[in-house]
Amino acid sequence: MARASDLPSYTLLDRDGLRWRVFAAGPAAAYLEAEAAPSPGLTRRLAAQRAGLWRTRPRSVHDLVPAYCSLLAEFRAGAAVAEVVDWLRTAVDAPDDPLALGAGAPEAAAGDAGATRAHHRIRVAYGAHADREALERASGRSFDALVAEHAAASYTVAFIGFTPGFPYLLGLPPGLALPRRERPAARIPAGAVAIAGAQAGIYPSASPGGWWVLGITDARLFDVRRDPTALLASGDTVRFVPTPPEALERLPPLPASAPPAPLAPEDAVLRIDDIWPGAATLQAGPRAAVGHLGMAQAGALDQGAFQAAQEIVGASRHSAALELVVPHLTLDVLHPTTLVVTGGGADLRIDGHPAATWRAHTLRAGARIQLRPASGRAGGANAGGASIGGATTYLAVAGGVRWPWHDAAHPDLHAVQSTDLRAGLGRALRRGDALAVAGPPAAARAWVGRPRYAERAYLRVHPGPQHDAEALDALMASRWRLATRDRTGARLDGPPLALGRHEVVSQGVPLGAVQVPADGRPLVLLADRGRTGGYAVPAVVDPRDLWQLAQAGSGSEVWFLPPDWRR
Repeated sequence: MARASDLPSYTLLDRDGLRWRVFAAGPAAAYLEAEAAPSPGLTRRLAAQRAGLWRTRPRSVHDLVPAYCSLLAEFRAGAAVAEVVDWLRTAVDAPDDPLALGAGAPEAAAGDAGATRAHHRIRVAYGAHADREALERASGRSFDALVAEHAAASYTVAFIGFTPGFPYLLGLPPGLALPRRERPAARIPAGAVAIAGAQAGIYPSASPGGWWVLGITDARLFDVRRDPTALLASGDTVRFVPTPPEALERLPPLPASAPPAPLAPEDAVLRIDDIWPGAATLQAGPRAAVGHLGMAQAGALDQGAFQAAQEIVGASRHSAALELVVPHLTLDVLHPTTLVVTGGGADLRIDGHPAATWRAHTLRAGARIQLRPASGRAGGANAGGASIGGATTYLAVAGGVRWPWHDAAHPDLHAVQSTDLRAGLGRALRRGDALAVAGPPAAARAWVGRPRYAERAYLRVHPGPQHDAEALDALMASRWRLATRDRTGARLDGPPLALGRHEVVSQGVPLGAVQVPADGRPLVLLADRGRTGGYAVPAVVDPRDLWQLAQAGSGSEVWFLPPDWRR
């Protein structure tokens, strides 16, 4: 049998007789969860609890993510878990907070500003891009009847999740409750007003999805350049107003804070001459206090390799470095600088000559830098002679890199210079981008040796919010291999994992959550995950082990191990 984590868990009754669970899920996540069905009243209660909790949070807590029936607290791995759980317990019988959760800047939106709930009238061109015929077949009713019922209802925003600005709405009439599509659509357009199950929602940007589309709105639900960034917030109310399509404004693509304008030549130290499309972004540390906006925490997938790169060349950890999931990059050095490449998966050449990774190189103006995928299954031998393996590469310069575009987003969002593509914060780097130094170099750190990345990932797991002892045993007893990985998560191949239920009421999902959809193939969630999800999470990986997935190649073995396992 699997050994369960020795983590605190409580079941409490509040003054109204409602049962609450307060429990930890791994060393960096804890839940406050009501044993009740989703309702506007529960949404208001959770919003008030969140507002009060945020103002009294322990220093280790960096996010508090609402969902239908729960709050997820995410905190620093290694911090006192019991302190966080005890803090969440204080909300069960706390007096109702008159402050409601509002939208806006991360700190203000978390409740500090005390914004009140708002009512929104959202224009909809019913029938535009709609799944008219499919909805009529699935419901046995005319499309006009479905529209009339949808528009007559009043909705309450339960929470924002899935993608930045996406509202999960309570209040869908029972006659409109339809199962999700059997096969998700490859693209649901931006502004789609949609339904699925007993839920209503609006897609802020184009996305794959399994919801049924009723029409299109021109409401801008999320915009990093705006304050508040998210139009809607937990507890807000919504009415949909039927509107002729010609009366709607054209909804352009989600605006980014990353226009293509290059920096002036005197500001740039590096210019990209060749790059694998979509493979490189600027990343730094994770972004805090944005989960309630549906935003990713982002940040480097391998924080150890990123921080090592910054230290080797004397760059602030708050500045950015290049992260490459495909190390195909050519740079021209425009001004003298010091550069280092860490992580794995890449061969480095300077002016055509092999050069060592994990070692600082002082470069003259006019030097040419090339990164290419390392040869061989283990990552090949670089100039240092060691085969280090790995799959994710970091490139840092003395003083750190700053973004090659003007800061158009809310300043609190730009405080951490990590790219969040879905939110429009930054973009993938392109040929012609010029990169400038963020600040004066700090003291560099001498670095001895380089890691040798294993072809097997060892991941310690703790019981998740849908803990199932048999499923946890099967997870640790089975052989798994990495099938695919991106910044959102790592999908594993192996024997299908059977659960009592694979879908749950949407909940916050922490870093390292092991989601198990209906096909039984586990998905370990990483830095760019959606902050909420409706798949069961029987286990949570210790976040301190996730760097191994960043450096694991396709086909690598993945072992799940008890929480107290040590090498």
